[in-house]
Amino acid sequence: MLTFLLIIALVGYISSAVVIIQHVVKNQLTHPAFSMIPAALAIISHGLLLFGELSGDSFHHINIASSLASVAWLIALFSFFRGPQSGNLLLKPVIYLFSALTCVLLAFAPASWGAYISMNVGLLIHIVLSLVAYGVLILATLYAIQAAYVSKVLKQRKNNALFSRLPPLMTVERYFFRLLMTGTLLLILSLISGFAFLDNMFAQNVAHKTFLSLAAAAAYITANVTHRVTGSRGKLMISLTIIGSILLTLGYFGSRFVKDILLS
Repeated sequence: MLTFLLIIALVGYISSAVVIIQHVVKNQLTHPAFSMIPAALAIISHGLLLFGELSGDSFHHINIASSLASVAWLIALFSFFRGPQSGNLLLKPVIYLFSALTCVLLAFAPASWGAYISMNVGLLIHIVLSLVAYGVLILATLYAIQAAYVSKVLKQRKNNALFSRLPPLMTVERYFFRLLMTGTLLLILSLISGFAFLDNMFAQNVAHKTFLSLAAAAAYITANVTHRVTGSRGKLMISLTIIGSILLTLGYFGSRFVKDILLS
């Protein structure tokens, strides 16, 4: 069953990405259903595959493969519900292909691989908030990079085939700031839940995660406040967002990579 779900997820993600790339690069007009239906099947299969792999171990272990697959599923889900709008047209192929890769990693990773976790309500709330916050903030970072690219192309004023299909810069920036605000609030809630429900957020084995997450939150908060107060946009906002995402990635996945791969 899990093998079948993996095949459906891979075929759905890849076929949807190919259709979108052909539309963007080659200007091949297709009905939105040709990309949305395979993507919907892929996302459903991805979610079921993730649930099946985790439930096979009674949700007692979490590793870099399951963490990446969870985040990729959330980002793909958020992007899918954005619909066939031009604001995320350039991002969807990247998101879908990355999600397909995480499905492969998840399928080949042993269920009992990684750190053992005791599932209590407080820890579950903290993990869910952390993963959702990370997914939203990484999607915001992708929008920030896209905004930088669109701005660069507009300044160069090159009349190429891709130029006419670029999303409006204001649309990309507006959605970027919405995601940034939402993700920052979720990250703050995840940190509060950690301090509220976990025994010691500054214990030796998790101190680096806490400090990196707090530093990332500071970068995101600075970006949000600066934008709200001064109306600043562009390079400063993009730089702060990327810095925050790098810090958060190191905090969430850096130790998992070292423990699960380098030291295993």
